[in-house]
Amino acid sequence: MDGLHSPWGVLGRIMAERGYTRNQVLWNNAWINLLMESADAPKYIKGAPPAPVVSSKEELDKILGKRNHEL
Repeated sequence: MDGLHSPWGVLGRIMAERGYTRNQVLWNNAWINLLMESADAPKYIKGAPPAPVVSSKEELDKILGKRNHEL
């Protein structure tokens, strides 16, 4: 995706994602909250390795690089 190079692009994306009107975006919500919510929204990163699934303490120790350490 290309775009969002200006505040107007960000404003348009927020309006499209949330169904807000321009007035709602500009006057009903704190701008910083809208930006932080957008930045923290889940997204798919193409080609990223999946997170490991751990089913035992030994597997967790192996992934974290720990050897026989008691917590």
